[in-house]
Amino acid sequence: MNTALLAGLPRSGTTLVCACLNELPDCVALAEPMSPSTHGNVDLLLDEIDAFVVSVRTRALAEGKVHTKTVGKVVWPDNTHEEPTLEGRLRASLASREDIDIGKPLSPDFGLFIKHPNLFTAISRRLQERYPLYAIVRHPLEVYASWQTVEMPCHRGRIPMGERFAPDLKRTLDAIASPRERQLALLRWFFDICGAVPRDRVIRYEDLIADPPATLARLHAKRAPMNVAIRAERPETRYPGVDLASLARDLLALSPAFETFYPNFAESLDRYLSPRREGEPRAEGQP
Repeated sequence: MNTALLAGLPRSGTTLVCACLNELPDCVALAEPMSPSTHGNVDLLLDEIDAFVVSVRTRALAEGKVHTKTVGKVVWPDNTHEEPTLEGRLRASLASREDIDIGKPLSPDFGLFIKHPNLFTAISRRLQERYPLYAIVRHPLEVYASWQTVEMPCHRGRIPMGERFAPDLKRTLDAIASPRERQLALLRWFFDICGAVPRDRVIRYEDLIADPPATLARLHAKRAPMNVAIRAERPETRYPGVDLASLARDLLALSPAFETFYPNFAESLDRYLSPRREGEPRAEGQP
C-alpha cells in the first residue's frame, strides 16, 4: 500500500504539508483524523493504526469520503487556528473532525498520508518498522513563538497524546514547573527524535516555502499547480506582541540541539538579540 505517516513538531507546518499534498492527483492527506486509545501500549496502538489505514483506504475508494480535521467549508485547510492578534489572546482552534468528499478520482494504490505530529513522533521508531515516516521541522524560534500564542497543550509545555506513549518524556515534563522550561524540553525532545529519522525523510518548512514542487516530490511523485497560499512571514510580523528577544535568549543556549537541521542556528538569532547593520546578510536558516 502507498501509505506514509507524518510526524514532527506541532506548529511546524504539518497542516500546510497536508494541504499541499491534497492538491496533487491520486493523493489524500489527513490531518489528525484518529482518536487513539489512551492505554499507552505501543503494540496495541500500532495494530489500531494498521486497522485505521485499511478502513480509510477502503472507504475512500468505495465512497469517495474521508474523516479528517477540517475548518468550516474549507476542505483542506492550511491552518486550523485563529490569526494572531495584538491583544495577546490565545488563538483558538477553528477545526473539527468531519466527513468530507475527496473530490477527485483515486487509483487503488493512491497515495495516503496521515499526520499526527505528537503521537507519531512519540512512537516514530516503531512506526518506521511498518510505514515510511516523514518528519516536519521548522526553525525553532518560529515554533517557540507560535507556541506562546495558541490554545493548545504545547502552550503549557505538554503533549498529552504523545506523553501516553513516551513515559520517559512524561516524567521529564512532570519534573519541570515552568511552562516555558517545559516548552524548551519539548523542543529538544522533538529535534532529537527528528534527528533519528533518515535525513531524506525530514522536511524543513523553509524548503517547502522556497520550492513547494521539489519538496513535495520527495513525498509523492505526481505534480500539479498549487492553489494553497504559501508565503514566508517573519516572526515579528506573524506573532505581534511576542517578546522574540526573550525567546531567542532561551534558544541560544540550546543551539547544538538544532544545528543538525539549522547549521548556523546561533547566528540566525542575531537580529533578535542585537541590532543588525543595514544591508548585512542573514545567516542560512534564519527566519
